[in-house]
Amino acid sequence: MNYAVVLAGGTGKRLGADVPKQFTKIAGRPVITYVLEILEKAACVDGVCVVTVPSYRQAIWEWCAEYGYRKVKWVVEGGNTCQASTYCGFRGLEGVANPEDVVAVCLSTGVFLTEEILEDNFATAAKYGNAMAAMPCIYNLAETFDGVTADTIHYKESHRTLNLPWTAQYGLAKALYDRAWAQRVQNDEVSYLPTLLLHYGHTLYLSKDTSLNKLHLTTPEDTEILTAILERRKAGDS
Repeated sequence: MNYAVVLAGGTGKRLGADVPKQFTKIAGRPVITYVLEILEKAACVDGVCVVTVPSYRQAIWEWCAEYGYRKVKWVVEGGNTCQASTYCGFRGLEGVANPEDVVAVCLSTGVFLTEEILEDNFATAAKYGNAMAAMPCIYNLAETFDGVTADTIHYKESHRTLNLPWTAQYGLAKALYDRAWAQRVQNDEVSYLPTLLLHYGHTLYLSKDTSLNKLHLTTPEDTEILTAILERRKAGDS
């Protein structure tokens, strides 16, 4: 079985909206509903767990009923960091997912996720244990610790930009999160599933991604870009 965990627990401070960014409306709909629609239509996804802030749990169920999202089976409360919310998602599948099942961790504002990306994520994780959506870097990277000076260049040819979905076999990921929380490691604001895997000695395996999937709703400028693309698609469907 393949499951998706949708991270919808952020507050969206950088966007500056009155509501969390994943619940703001773009092209007439809450942002999260675009992601849930993609997962609903994807044949490779068997069930969806949404991790969110407590005050929006009922709203998510109402949107699922309004738009007909039947794959959403669980809506659970998130934590105070992305890593904590990811752990909440894996715990939400406890007693449901088998160790060999595969779970894709998706972003609630990643409205350009595709079934092709998901299929490659699931297939890679089923084969190797994990899969991270990744693309070649467009630019060289200058390493800096003060934001002003740099003395190291990381060349684009040998680097990849990681993106969500982060995908892993359930048994592996759940065991690593249990271990990390017991040891109080890899649970801060700069820790994620990829860093957790590396921390415990696992190799990361890379799967397909697209440049469009890298567009997430984070800043006011992103709102303009996403609105333009979604409105154009909406007009094309009408």
